Amino acid sequence: MKKIESTAFKQLDVEAIQRQLDTRFFGIGNHLVFLSTVDSTNVLAMQLAQDGSEEGVVVLTDSQTAGKGRLGRHWVDQPGHSVISSTILRPFFPPYHLIMFASLAVVDAIADTCGVAATIKWPNDVLVGDRKVAGILIETSRDRSGRGFAIVGIGVNVNGDFTEAIPSQAVPGLTQAATTLQSACGHRVSREFFITRLLQHMESSYLLLQQEAQDPLAQAYGSSSRLIRERWRNQLSTLGRTIQVRQGDSMLSGIAEDVDEHGELLLRCHSGDRVSITWGDIGYPTQ
Repeated sequence: MKKIESTAFKQLDVEAIQRQLDTRFFGIGNHLVFLSTVDSTNVLAMQLAQDGSEEGVVVLTDSQTAGKGRLGRHWVDQPGHSVISSTILRPFFPPYHLIMFASLAVVDAIADTCGVAATIKWPNDVLVGDRKVAGILIETSRDRSGRGFAIVGIGVNVNGDFTEAIPSQAVPGLTQAATTLQSACGHRVSREFFITRLLQHMESSYLLLQQEAQDPLAQAYGSSSRLIRERWRNQLSTLGRTIQVRQGDSMLSGIAEDVDEHGELLLRCHSGDRVSITWGDIGYPTQ
């Protein structure tokens, strides 16, 4: 474990995290990097990966000063109250599986620590009810030797209280109200325990997908990836709802009918046409 700097607020107990971890290599030993404050865990993880860092290295912090969200937006946290992590992976499987198993890991960790049923809002938000409790940012690149890697950034509002949407995360007309796990379950939640459960669920799915991708017979059957994809689809609260999709300056609206095998959203427009959505901000119009 690498521990860097300290601040006045109570830090994560990183020793407790590693004592509780039951993983093969995610966050074990020097695979855990902790800074009390950092500009962005994804930026730091990207730098480490480009320098050849191994997969399974997890960057944790108590607070970000320039947290990253999708489409160039900021992720806002309450110092010492959130779980903010970025994990370095070197996947052999298609990148669309990353958001699937990462979001499922968040849902499962919430169930383990709070007994609360969370859902997934396509493509990268985790909700409790209709309020956002977590966001995921996937970034891919190559290191100096040309090897590909992925950074899975996860931010979870654990303790404290959010009663309104965070302005810097909101898109005009598509504002998403936020909440915390503490608000959802009525008591403070151990960030350390949440992190251990999150990493254990992530590693379990990751190893299954890696094994399948490297075994021609397993790849032909695709049982692990199919199971993860179906579980992810079943957790999507977006499906069956009337939605608006903002893509830059344009807006589409219709019924979110389904997702395809690559995780793309299939939107039935009011015109009757069905289009495949690969990116955008999803909003639920008010009646």
